[in-house]
Amino acid sequence: MSTELRGSEEPAPTARAVPVIQVVSAVVAFGGLRALKGLDLDVARGERLAILGPNGAGKSTLFNVIAGDIRPTEGAVLIEGRDCTFLPSRYRPRLGVVRTYQKARCLDGLTVRENLCLAVAGRRRHQWPLWRSRRDRQLDDAAVAVAEVVWLTDDLGTTAGELSHGQRRQLELGMAMAGDPEVLLLDEPASGLSRGEREQLTELLGSLAGEVTLLLIEHDMDVAFTVAQRVVVMADGEIVAAGDPDQVRSDPVVHEIYLGVEG
Repeated sequence: MSTELRGSEEPAPTARAVPVIQVVSAVVAFGGLRALKGLDLDVARGERLAILGPNGAGKSTLFNVIAGDIRPTEGAVLIEGRDCTFLPSRYRPRLGVVRTYQKARCLDGLTVRENLCLAVAGRRRHQWPLWRSRRDRQLDDAAVAVAEVVWLTDDLGTTAGELSHGQRRQLELGMAMAGDPEVLLLDEPASGLSRGEREQLTELLGSLAGEVTLLLIEHDMDVAFTVAQRVVVMADGEIVAAGDPDQVRSDPVVHEIYLGVEG
């Protein structure tokens, strides 16, 4: 038996050193089509990561695998080092992972305040009746705080159906933020926005707390390169380029595969 003291051993890795998201050798097959081809991806805590690529590259499939909406045919998904490959998607928010979709999923007939209260109640697994009571004060206060984060404080009494497209995106982001997630998966958040709305969304995403890990699929490269610290480019179910925005912008593989021209 070794006589070395335990204190002289290498210290165990800290939890912070473990990637918050790990996708390991993920394969997704739909019949004969392989949407992901053994893909590996690590996401560090607090990282801002953009996933780019042409239509059919596998970006949404990758998101669906991380979010638990699709189970990989092969491979694994780890959250905080825990194997979550076969956990249903409804458990992801409990692990701090929340996603948005290309189409906003707010309730048009409810106000911004009511949508956010419902989101807060859902994340906390509470019931929230649509009438005021003293018991609802904490939910209401939480909703107001989220509205401030996503710049909708002045629109708390406005129904979602009256909001502009850009404001609906802000509301959807607020509903995702309602449970204080550690990881946000944003699926084309700038889709359909005007130039001014895209600029505001970019500024809003940049203002989010630094500890929130952000993954976004985005076709608007200006948004992606402004928000992201690291960019991953996919094509045909694989990662073909990765690096900081400047590296990816100048990568000849990206010019050829993503932009469709030779660099």
